[in-house]
Amino acid sequence: MRIYNPRKFFISFPRLAKSPFPFTVASPVDTGYNCIAWVVGENYRWWWPSRDSYWPTGCPQEITISAFKKAFATLGYELCSDGRREVGYEKIVLYAQKNEPTHAARQLTSGRWTSKLGKNVDIEHKVKDLEGPCYGKVAMYFRRPRQNVQSSTTSI
Repeated sequence: MRIYNPRKFFISFPRLAKSPFPFTVASPVDTGYNCIAWVVGENYRWWWPSRDSYWPTGCPQEITISAFKKAFATLGYELCSDGRREVGYEKIVLYAQKNEPTHAARQLTSGRWTSKLGKNVDIEHKVKDLEGPCYGKVAMYFRRPRQNVQSSTTSI
C-alpha cells in the first residue's frame, strides 16, 4: 500500500521519518472517511463539526475540545489520565493545536495506535509519533468499556 504524497507526508509527520519502520501502513488511501470516524469505528462517512459532515445530534457544531468531548461522550467515552493500556477498556486520543482539535487515534489491543491520516492512509504507530506541525500535541485521552468483552465469571 502506498502513501499519498510521501514527501509532504514526512514533512507533516517528522517523527515518522526518524527511524526505520516506526509505523505500519494498514490500509490504502481512502477519501470516504477521516480520523474521527475511524476512531469511533466507522469507515463510510466523514465526522467533523460542519454542515458537510456527520456530527452527533446535540453536540456543538464547532471545532473546540469541548465539542469533541461531547461527541465522544455520546458513544460512552469519558476522560482518562493517560494512554496506557487498560484491561477492559478501549482508548482514543485527541490531538490539538492551540486548543483546537486536529486529529484522533484509537488504541489497538497491542497497545499501539491506529490513525486515519486525513484523506491519506490508515497507519499503526506510537501515540507521540504524530505530534508535530500537522496535528500539534496530544490534548487528552478518553476511554470506554471495551465492547463485546465476555465476562470472566459465569453464573450457575
